[in-house]
Amino acid sequence: MFEKTLADLIQGLRANKRNEREYIQQSLEEIQREVQSSDVNQKSAAVDKLNYLHMLGYDMNWANFHVVEVMASGRFDQKRAGYLAAAQSFHADTDVVMLTTNLIRKDLASSNAMEVAVALDGLAQIATETLAMDLLDDVMAVLGHTRAHIRKKAIVCLYRLVMRYPEGQQAAVPQLKERLEDADPAVVSAAVSVVCELARTNPHNYLALAPALYRLLNSSRNNWMLIKIVKLFALLTPIEPRLARKLHGPVSQLVSTTGAMSLLYECIHTAVVGDIIGVPLPATDSVGCEVDFAELCAQKLEQFYESRDHNLRYVGLATLAQLQARRPDLVEAQFETVLRCVDDPDLSIRMRALEVVSAMATRRTLVRSVKRLMSQLVLSNTVALQPARTAASTYSVPEAYGDDEDDEDEDDAGHPLVDASGISRITAKGTMAPKTMQAVSNAADNPEYRLAVIEAILDMCSRQAYANMADFEWYVATLVDLVYIAGVDAGSQLSQKLLDVSARVRQVRGFSVRMARRLLADEHLVEHAATDGINAPVLATAAFILGEYCSLLPATHDDIVLLLPRALGTFSAQHQAAFVQAAMKAYTNWLGDVCGYWSPDVWEQVRSTTASTQRALADALLALNVGSTVSSTSLEAELPLEVDGRLRQFVAILDAVALATSNPSDTAPPLCAELHSLFTLHELNPISAAAQAKVPLPEGLDLDTPIGEAIPDTSLRVLPPSPPAPPVRVSSKHGSHAVAESKNSYGAQENGVYYLGGGKHGSSRELPEVDDIPVVALDLGGDRGVPHRTRKKEKSKKAHKKKQTKSSLRRSPSPPLAAVDIAADEDMPGSADAANQAQPEHPAQT
Repeated sequence: MFEKTLADLIQGLRANKRNEREYIQQSLEEIQREVQSSDVNQKSAAVDKLNYLHMLGYDMNWANFHVVEVMASGRFDQKRAGYLAAAQSFHADTDVVMLTTNLIRKDLASSNAMEVAVALDGLAQIATETLAMDLLDDVMAVLGHTRAHIRKKAIVCLYRLVMRYPEGQQAAVPQLKERLEDADPAVVSAAVSVVCELARTNPHNYLALAPALYRLLNSSRNNWMLIKIVKLFALLTPIEPRLARKLHGPVSQLVSTTGAMSLLYECIHTAVVGDIIGVPLPATDSVGCEVDFAELCAQKLEQFYESRDHNLRYVGLATLAQLQARRPDLVEAQFETVLRCVDDPDLSIRMRALEVVSAMATRRTLVRSVKRLMSQLVLSNTVALQPARTAASTYSVPEAYGDDEDDEDEDDAGHPLVDASGISRITAKGTMAPKTMQAVSNAADNPEYRLAVIEAILDMCSRQAYANMADFEWYVATLVDLVYIAGVDAGSQLSQKLLDVSARVRQVRGFSVRMARRLLADEHLVEHAATDGINAPVLATAAFILGEYCSLLPATHDDIVLLLPRALGTFSAQHQAAFVQAAMKAYTNWLGDVCGYWSPDVWEQVRSTTASTQRALADALLALNVGSTVSSTSLEAELPLEVDGRLRQFVAILDAVALATSNPSDTAPPLCAELHSLFTLHELNPISAAAQAKVPLPEGLDLDTPIGEAIPDTSLRVLPPSPPAPPVRVSSKHGSHAVAESKNSYGAQENGVYYLGGGKHGSSRELPEVDDIPVVALDLGGDRGVPHRTRKKEKSKKAHKKKQTKSSLRRSPSPPLAAVDIAADEDMPGSADAANQAQPEHPAQT
């Protein structure tokens, strides 16, 4: 009689701000007593207060059953409170939801439109799969209600039920088709919206609605409905190509006449993804002239990515990327405009523009696009260029990359990022002034964007086996520039591309060797890469290139020192092996070169160089925590296999050369002249991955007959089953069941394990019934076929000895496996250095 109302609860909360928690706990205790009352009014008021407290974060799931009782009230205000509480607190695991099925069905069939409306609203919120399956027909019956707002609510509720119960889509399509022809525009709009959302998952189910949608497309003047209809046709046209010709007229007219940017975007997007632009029919522009529909769409897209609205610029670039896949000639004409979007302050617009620029690169625009993208990396605050010790002259970034606004394409192609001496302009110019870097507000400081820029540059340059590349030396220099200005972990990608172009293009290998020397000579870069490991793959690839193609340039003993840095111990085992292998090649190449003009001075030089190489190798061994002794028999530290093998080979070569040149001679020792042939005797050129399939088989070659005797596989030895034991009968006075005679010998024991015996009498035997299999006790020692008690008492010495003999025979060692030589990658001629490198996956000789 004196219970608090919802207004009293709110006033009490405002009056008890200092002890709000205590007041709420006291109110919850009162509500718990009120909801258990038999008075529906008091129960409904308690549910109202629970709704309010639930919005403040307090749990009300304990009152779910009482909520259902309020939902069943005959008064509309109480029923509405119950449905509101159910919408807030019920979820998929609520156990009382099943109690609401008949209640909601009754409300949906009510003659009171307000009860039907509140039931539809509540059902849309609390629907589960079971509830949707049970009430789907009831909701579809409401679609024919006399009131328009009820039909609209029923359509929206039907969408929620179909999302919970997808099997109901087939039954819902005819009802939705009828609502598309409803007299009320709001109902039609709701039906179009629901169909548009449902068609995202399976558009085939709604292909039958295309005629009704086409009529609405031609008759409706509601832009919102037109947007939904056009989006629907974007889903239906790819699965029914005949719609493209039918939609050409209405869609092209909307593109020409509409002033709504949202509708214009959807029309262009539908025309592109539905290939309506491919229909060979002209379109009419805004002034009445006939133009190609694809060109009209490209012209209209300029309004988007030239707009000041960031959203319009983003969707315009996104649609332009889709248009590029079908009409690249139209997008190429927009190159200047799209290139300006790369400098947009908005990161999302930059990413979209980067995608378009990367895809529209051609032989004519490649250099200019790369220059613009690399200028962003150079002007970023995260750039880390080579120290200003590489050249005396410095110049600004626009001089290095050129001004995109003034330079012509021919000038760009004639001025690569490499000067006449082969020195990269970026690496030669030194560190930028701090003031210049701080003056540039660049969104390229974002690591994700920087990595995307580098990947776009690599993709543009290497696409279709370097189809757009005109100057490979420029490309190699660009890769070296990216090593210094990347600012992110892109070492793996750069190393793979550097190795790929050097392996594919013979003419650029000499230049690649010079660039590799520059990278390895940069002590700061080597130390930095050894510390964080970002550019370690690049340096390992540079070491491989220098060792593999060192014979293309005049030999020098300085290469050996570059390939044995003091920081070698901080690299990974894979990279250490690459450095040691490359140093071995460089040493033997230099040794073979000086043997061509042997003299006493050369002999002395060989002696000193060999000694210095031994000292450098000793420093490398110290870096690897091995020790300073350079003897092939003293490497006792635990090293990775690939590093240990190459170190031993190099130490052995140095010992052999020192021994061969221990005494002065007028002629070069044969050993010194022939050492490099170990690595250059056979050249392994890069081939395609499918090349082996093109090699014809010689006549008479039999690849199926084994060459020798088969090697026994002892990894899993399966012993043959023992012969079945004779059937044994045991007297019933011993308390055991009789063992029936069986041809299958169930219960046979091998080493104490019962199994289905194979026997010597064949394998095609019928299995007995399960009930006929005797139950016997398991004993790990003793004769088979004898019950446990009898076997334990009557075990004889003879049986025990026989068992020991069998056991010893089974434990006899397996026959030794025949030795099989498996050639490792480093043992293959001409490819030992590439064993630890990221070789090009499908290289083809350019």
